[in-house]
Amino acid sequence: MKYDFNKLKKSNNGVVFMASTLGIFILLSFFAFFLARFSATETRSSSYHVMDIKARNLSLLGLEHGMQSLKYSYNALLSSMSGRLNNGQFLTSIDESKYETGLALPYEHFSLLKSKGKISDVERNVRVVVSSYPNAFNLVFFGNNQNTGGVFSSGASIDGDIYFNGDYGALNLASSSRAYSSLSNPSNNGIFHGLPLVSFPDFDRSYYDNLLSSVSGSYGSGGTEPMISFDGSNDYAAIQNLKYTEPGQISKLTVSAWVKVPLNGGDWSIVDFDRSEYYSCIAGIRNTSANGEGDFIGFHTRGVSQGIHDMWSTTSIRDNKWHHIVWVFDSEQLYEKKIYIDGQLDSQVNYYNTNVKLGSGTDRYGFLADGSEANSYNAGRNKIYYQGSMDQVSIWDRAFSASEISSLQNINTNSSGLVAYWPMNEGSGVTLTDAANNNNAIMVNGPTWGTRTTTLSFSGQTINLTGLNQSTLMSESPITFDNCTIIGPGKILSTGSITISGGSQVSGYVNIISEGALIISGSCIVGSSISSGCVLYSESNININGSVIYGLAIGIGGEFTLSNNTNFYGGIYTESYSVNVDASNIIGSLVSKNSLNLTNSSSLSKGSLPPIFGLPYGFKSSVVPGSYLEY
Repeated sequence: MKYDFNKLKKSNNGVVFMASTLGIFILLSFFAFFLARFSATETRSSSYHVMDIKARNLSLLGLEHGMQSLKYSYNALLSSMSGRLNNGQFLTSIDESKYETGLALPYEHFSLLKSKGKISDVERNVRVVVSSYPNAFNLVFFGNNQNTGGVFSSGASIDGDIYFNGDYGALNLASSSRAYSSLSNPSNNGIFHGLPLVSFPDFDRSYYDNLLSSVSGSYGSGGTEPMISFDGSNDYAAIQNLKYTEPGQISKLTVSAWVKVPLNGGDWSIVDFDRSEYYSCIAGIRNTSANGEGDFIGFHTRGVSQGIHDMWSTTSIRDNKWHHIVWVFDSEQLYEKKIYIDGQLDSQVNYYNTNVKLGSGTDRYGFLADGSEANSYNAGRNKIYYQGSMDQVSIWDRAFSASEISSLQNINTNSSGLVAYWPMNEGSGVTLTDAANNNNAIMVNGPTWGTRTTTLSFSGQTINLTGLNQSTLMSESPITFDNCTIIGPGKILSTGSITISGGSQVSGYVNIISEGALIISGSCIVGSSISSGCVLYSESNININGSVIYGLAIGIGGEFTLSNNTNFYGGIYTESYSVNVDASNIIGSLVSKNSLNLTNSSSLSKGSLPPIFGLPYGFKSSVVPGSYLEY
């Protein structure tokens, strides 16, 4: 058998071609299969990525809603809040004690704000740590140093980061703490903060103003007593018997009085023995003028040498409210003239040389509510009349110390050095009897009798605020507590001063709000813990001596002082010009508009502040820097 090899060759070529084509087809099919599979996987991955972005945006939206709720409805966050958008959902909530990992938050005024965004099975979480205070309170001390002063004693210690607008001087800072400054090259290993510099936090005082404006009358056991009002037209009182006749006759002097100056009142003297010959104690005067209606207290004197010196207070008293005023002269002191308002030193001057006494030697009798030119009883006057009210006026031939000033609010007629005291408790007639000697004052041209609410005093009592109307104890006059137990929650409000002393104890959740001075002394305990603290507020001076405080203190008057081993746990905000921490400790945060005198083994340590989310105490919450996290 013969084979036609040419035909066979042609036949084999066809088979090979068909086999090659089939192989390529199979390879292409496999490639197409894997390409389709890759394309489907990529499509699913791309779709997941889009949903992941949407879920993240939802979580951020929830976080933004949560930030708004911190301002207006904090309690709503405690039970969580939710919302829907684009087939997705966010859930926002607050945790007051721990991180998302379960670890505890470092401070009680911190909370964890967290938000979860979810679309289908895609979920994203974000969180921030929020403080119920502005960022300045994240430091143990923030000093805006507006008055460019202050002293950091090398014996005082600071444990926590601080910021100071300026240089520090001596600084005993813990090794783990940092001192930031507005200066590019601060001393004591300080660190330039960088730009922008930290701003002093805003404070809204409307809550406190509204409460103080609501004070009317008195809830409690306060009484009333007579007082006298002068119309500023022609009425006055002439002092019998009392006169000055010798050059340099006055080496020491104290004059005290309760005064109430209406908004259009004032102008001249409470007690006057002639500004150009001896002295004038004035209420309601301009602070750059010898006379003329104004807002301030005046103390004008004539030295036996160096002539006339006029002095004014820094605090306005022309507000139609009662204030206790004390004028002090002491020729032996460097600062020989002082003015005290509501128990606190308002101003002092060093004008006369040491041991320069008052008095020209011209004979002068005195007046209440007018100026003296009199060399005999009820003789010449300058006819610049006082418009306002006064009560319990006294004159002393000794200089009262700062610690004695409060005793003049309730005068003991057996005390040494009392020259004249007019209690003004007659209630009728024209004679004001001198309860100390025989220097009666006779009213002329019809000053009018009235009454005023006296100091609301409590001693050795237990006071349950919840049993009072609106859980509020209030008074238009000063309030004093001595060895008392005060149980909250509730409020104590006074348009005068508030004094707490004698080992008194105040439970938590009590707001103590004073238009006058706020004084706490004598081993008192206010508040029981950081989470059960009190709010202290004063538009005058705050002075805390030898006591323990838990809470938040706000001082916007002239002076803020902690002294004599006071321990303060919590937050302090002060706009006071003079801020002093002397032999005392702050565990929390101090934010001062001005400088700080930190002396005598005092300490500042970073600690928790009272949580005030959702409460109207005047501060905005903030996000703790660096606390944002996606997880």
